Amino acid sequence: MRASSPASWIAVLSLVAACTDDATTTTATPTTTGGAIGSSTTTTGTSEGQDTTTGTTAATTATSGGEDPTTSGTTVAGTTSGGVDDSTTGFDDSTSTGEPEEPLLPGCGDTPPADFDAVPSAPADGATIAGATTELAVTLSGQILADATAKFHLREVHELSDDDDFTIVIMPDTQNYTQFPGNFPQYQDQTKWVWEHRNTDRIVAVLHNGDVVQHGNQIELEWQRAQTAMTTLETEKPNFPDGIPYGIAVGNHDNGAHAHDNKPFGTGLFNKYFGVKRFEKRGYYGGHYGSKNDNNWIVVQAGNLEVVMVSLEYRGDLGQDPDVLQWARGVFKDHPHALGIVNSHHIVRADGGFSGEGKQIYEAMKTVDNVQLMTSGHIKEFRNRRTDNHKGHVIHSMLADYQDLIIGAEDCAGGCGYMRLWRFSPKKNQLKVETFSPTLNKSMTGPKEQFTLTVDLSAATGVFELKGSISGPGPALAFAAEGLKPGTSYEWYAVVNECGAKVKTPVQTFKVQ
Repeated sequence: MRASSPASWIAVLSLVAACTDDATTTTATPTTTGGAIGSSTTTTGTSEGQDTTTGTTAATTATSGGEDPTTSGTTVAGTTSGGVDDSTTGFDDSTSTGEPEEPLLPGCGDTPPADFDAVPSAPADGATIAGATTELAVTLSGQILADATAKFHLREVHELSDDDDFTIVIMPDTQNYTQFPGNFPQYQDQTKWVWEHRNTDRIVAVLHNGDVVQHGNQIELEWQRAQTAMTTLETEKPNFPDGIPYGIAVGNHDNGAHAHDNKPFGTGLFNKYFGVKRFEKRGYYGGHYGSKNDNNWIVVQAGNLEVVMVSLEYRGDLGQDPDVLQWARGVFKDHPHALGIVNSHHIVRADGGFSGEGKQIYEAMKTVDNVQLMTSGHIKEFRNRRTDNHKGHVIHSMLADYQDLIIGAEDCAGGCGYMRLWRFSPKKNQLKVETFSPTLNKSMTGPKEQFTLTVDLSAATGVFELKGSISGPGPALAFAAEGLKPGTSYEWYAVVNECGAKVKTPVQTFKVQ
């Protein structure tokens, strides 16, 4: 079942330098609610040199409050690099180079020529050119039996600096803020801090891990409190016509999973307060699966980098719906150059292994190149993380939940306002994770609360686009690149195919006067 069409319009936003009246957070234009399943569009920002360092491991599996951190799933050691079973899962795990195989032409023979080669010949690497048009040329060598085809890829290169840094705020379980009036001000402190620091911290989005409330279908007052807190993020300013973009995952207390209330897996109140109608006219809202907002996605633009975030409903013993996972894969594949983030309530267990549905989500996403981060809560008073590597594709998964934290000396309970700040640096290809409480104005330290991960943010520099394809005989092929901008640097390469022999040329640079 496909989702209904989203509002497809552009929010007039762009990320600018901090400390202005309203530094802009650009919202990317959602182009589809679901996405074509199995898109073979090429991802050009490959993840080289990803950080596969093992993370912090919590050996204990005990929990505070009865949540079971050992829900069925693979018992993988807490922060592994490549420790996940890569057996067949039923998902289409086929990959594509983005360059379809060319049929062998008459005269090509039975096998591709072994000595075929192609190198860039013009413009010279590092050259400065005049005018808005230049010829990109490759020279061929070796055995040429028939016409060769060259596909030319070009990108505008953006110089990155600290001004390209941005932040995504992760809000763990808030159920003890909405359940108890005495704790509720801490929830308001969180969203107020986000709004007041939208410029100085360049906050582009907020993700709520779920368990917004304690009694999902029983006590509506809890949802009303949540609405009061989250409405702060919806404050409209000229550069923030939709407020600060945010997405919410449905937790087990939000949908009454297991024995939490009398409507198991019911999301009536969630959809009443945070359903499609609340988001459908917001430029950052990508859409939803089915008729409800239980599974949803948002998209924002952080400078030159697009970020796509999909929030998946908690399903517990039922497991994730394969159709929903295919839908989520399609969303990410429709945005192949975006940074992909999965947000769901229960992905990582207390011991660092995957939960049952966390394992299912990972298996679905491990072959989607742009999904690099997964975030979850659910396990009371535990923090952990893991790194998994599937054939060079790295995904970092994190758990953080502070809902039972009580600090008597600070006169706070229910979590004391602690939340996660994900600080991204495209210049360094880094994500620094911090744990901070606006209520206490304090940060937690230690390897479970502060750490740095390597994340491929190279698309912030620019995305290669296929500009043209030229075929012909002889030792050279050339393509005229038009519409070049004065004072701008470019990079280009070509993929050349001749009788089944395929060569990708080195990346060359040039600058326009």
